[in-house]
Amino acid sequence: MAAKLVFLVGVMGLGGYVYHKASNYDPNVFAYSKSQVEDMLVTARTTIPRRDGDGKIQIWGTGRSAKGVSLAMQYSSTAPVLSCEAVITEIDPKQSRVVPDCGHQAGGDSAIGRTQDQLRVPMFEEHILATLNKRDFDRSRAQQKETAVVLGNMGGMQREALKRSDETQRMIAESKP
Repeated sequence: MAAKLVFLVGVMGLGGYVYHKASNYDPNVFAYSKSQVEDMLVTARTTIPRRDGDGKIQIWGTGRSAKGVSLAMQYSSTAPVLSCEAVITEIDPKQSRVVPDCGHQAGGDSAIGRTQDQLRVPMFEEHILATLNKRDFDRSRAQQKETAVVLGNMGGMQREALKRSDETQRMIAESKP
């Protein structure tokens, strides 16, 4: 009986430890110094095929910045270059936290604007994670996050679309003689 009790307490203790470690896990913390992270991100370049099969998407580091590393992305050779910043926070000399900060663009006060702002983050975030975890870029991870962004903002975008539709109908009705 006592052996079973000791075994049960041990299993519960181990389970509690594993739960505690898992609940405090931060995928944005890496076992690299700030300068190592900067070096890795500045030299990293991701090139993936476009989903429509025509051309390629490129993501690369453009250099160090005040917050960490500046990143750039281009969906095709004729598309504009999008920018984002990998903000690097030193936790201790051999550990850093890295998160993308793609800023706030004009028109971000609406649900549609917020969605556009948030849709820039997943590709940059996956580039950072793939580079620092030394693995291939996983487009499906970025797509899952993009889908979550759109679904999370869907209600607000629908309300804005209905409001604009009502305003347009009102303007049309007022302009008729």
